[in-house]
Amino acid sequence: VEPTVKSGLGRPVHIEILDANISLPVKDGYYNYKNQQWTLSKSSAQYAVMSSKPNQSSGNTFIYGHNRKNVFSNLLNIKQGSVAFVTTDNNQKFIYRFKYSYTTNPSDNGLLYYEGPPQLTLQTCSGANFENRTLFVYEFIGVTNA
Repeated sequence: VEPTVKSGLGRPVHIEILDANISLPVKDGYYNYKNQQWTLSKSSAQYAVMSSKPNQSSGNTFIYGHNRKNVFSNLLNIKQGSVAFVTTDNNQKFIYRFKYSYTTNPSDNGLLYYEGPPQLTLQTCSGANFENRTLFVYEFIGVTNA
């Protein structure tokens, strides 16, 4: 029997992907329209605050991070069915299953306009000179109390 969990709208504070050896704090991330840059950290992932908070109904929760050994470099090796856990500041743990990935250019912001079932999108840099962005799309599969 699935526990009944109230679907609050807490902000992501931690992400864990066991088979990719990722366990990181998540901090709020912002886009600076003047210099067209995202806030980044060398030791944590960032939650794009203009994206949806984790929930059970709709929208895209967007978390991004550097392609660094201690951040998101292991994302490039994940396999179909990999599971991600996102813990929120109101003690809920959202569970997502990896569906697919794709590579695009840094100016592609289409994911910010997503409308549909709840999903998680993770992003990191890719390419020989980190000139591309690889996005990893996960489907929502459940929520529990953290």
